[in-house]
Amino acid sequence: MGGSAFSSGKRDQPRPKTEPNLTSKKIPKSVPISKQLSSIKALARGTDLEKAMATALLVFYNSAGPDGRVSKGDVRELLVTQFQTFMQGQESKPKYKETMADLRKDEDKRIAVEDFMLFLLGLTVSSDLLTEIQGAGMQ
Repeated sequence: MGGSAFSSGKRDQPRPKTEPNLTSKKIPKSVPISKQLSSIKALARGTDLEKAMATALLVFYNSAGPDGRVSKGDVRELLVTQFQTFMQGQESKPKYKETMADLRKDEDKRIAVEDFMLFLLGLTVSSDLLTEIQGAGMQ
């Protein structure tokens, strides 16, 4: 097989990783989400909720390919890097386990934005942070 580690005589050396991690590969650091949001004219007078949803959509589409979809493996990486505060402490919860197991299964399968938003919603409502958010709303 051409290009294998065996053809170069370097049997015991692992191949160098040629692909950078998701955050450097797919999320454009040169254009911050806040600037992307401000460029959407319809959101100039948008509510906090509208801007929050637009932010979630921008995070997804910044990682999406030309087909408008993201692999399940990349979604898992997005959640770990972009949703870590909500996911903290959920490792033993059934919803978290179910979501992460689903994202590990068929990692190359590409999902649409609707499925991404469902993953976000499921992890949000099962988060320990939800109680704190509910308390903040009553102050």
